[in-house]
Amino acid sequence: MVGSSVETFGRYELLRKLATGGMGQVFLARQKGPVGFQKLLVVKRLLPHLSEDTDFIKMFLDEARIAGILNHPNIAQIYELGDVDGVLYIAMEYVQGEAVSQVNARANHRKGGLPLGLKCRIIADAAAGLDHAHQARSPSGRKLGLIHRDVSPQNVLVGFNGNVKLIDFGVAKVSGKLSHTVVGTIKGKHAYMSPEQARDEELDARSDVYGLGIVFYELLTSQRLFKRESDLATLKAVVGAKVILPSEAVPGIPKSLDAVVMKALARKREERFQSAGEFQLALEDFLLAERLPGTPAHLTAFMKELFSTELEEERFASEPTVIQYDPRLAREISSPSSTKVAPAQAQAAPVKQARPAGATPPKGRAQAAQAPAARRPAPVRAPGEDTEET
Repeated sequence: MVGSSVETFGRYELLRKLATGGMGQVFLARQKGPVGFQKLLVVKRLLPHLSEDTDFIKMFLDEARIAGILNHPNIAQIYELGDVDGVLYIAMEYVQGEAVSQVNARANHRKGGLPLGLKCRIIADAAAGLDHAHQARSPSGRKLGLIHRDVSPQNVLVGFNGNVKLIDFGVAKVSGKLSHTVVGTIKGKHAYMSPEQARDEELDARSDVYGLGIVFYELLTSQRLFKRESDLATLKAVVGAKVILPSEAVPGIPKSLDAVVMKALARKREERFQSAGEFQLALEDFLLAERLPGTPAHLTAFMKELFSTELEEERFASEPTVIQYDPRLAREISSPSSTKVAPAQAQAAPVKQARPAGATPPKGRAQAAQAPAARRPAPVRAPGEDTEET
């Protein structure tokens, strides 16, 4: 969706459709403002045929309300919930990056694998985001008791800048939701469920710890853990299949890491890490004990090298906010009768002395380049995007 085919949706331009999920369509969008201000973000709008469905509207609103409360560097941010001509939408953070499984596959193909320290860093950062969600409170101070219920590789993003983001709280469970899960239905992806989730039992935050443990195991071994030929067989594996130690599945993994992984994967929840924060601390302690290069700076450097081609080709997309110098707007802004703008904006477009009418601007005074609409943005995973992983 580029060039003349760009659709205007309220104050956003929808540049490209990223995905269509069960509730909504997800677009890469651009927000435009005065003095050439632009910002890339993601817009998820409710499917038109669901706009009259009360249950789906409640689920859509729940997703926005839940994510809107969460403010953490390892959780993708919600900017706005609104409607355009009766169509509900959520405007959210644009994460230029890939799902952790795709990052691992690319590293295996091009770099001989993702370094162990960076695998630990990704999961530790995801655990930090999860812990924040689990501890979240309402504006009045009431603990929400939030459970993600869909912790899986496609919902853990690694930005090309090294930032790890947890996304998609569409099936999250929280007290005070507008919608309710139908009895007998299981929310989440079967291969990443906890045993209690597979048995449709009451859940708590430790269920998400188990899901993240599965993601970590698969990241370490590059092997699916519980995925089987059918959903029923997968659920049975989640509940009872034997888990081989990571150090036995892949030579070279320290045995000291086995204890961390297997504690996250303890089938009895009272034997697991009792919080995602405990899981994070165990990984941080492992990194320190093994003296592995696993800081955020190391992850950033690795991602920039691994995706150097994409970053070079999409350098405009990596800087979504662009200020375009427009002499006419600048003169209007500098006029005493015009509306004042923030100092940062005023400085970004300094006003030069007026030239005689009809004079040709000197060469080199061209406007700052905008991100061309015809340039395809780098891969981006957005909340609600479907993948093959189940």
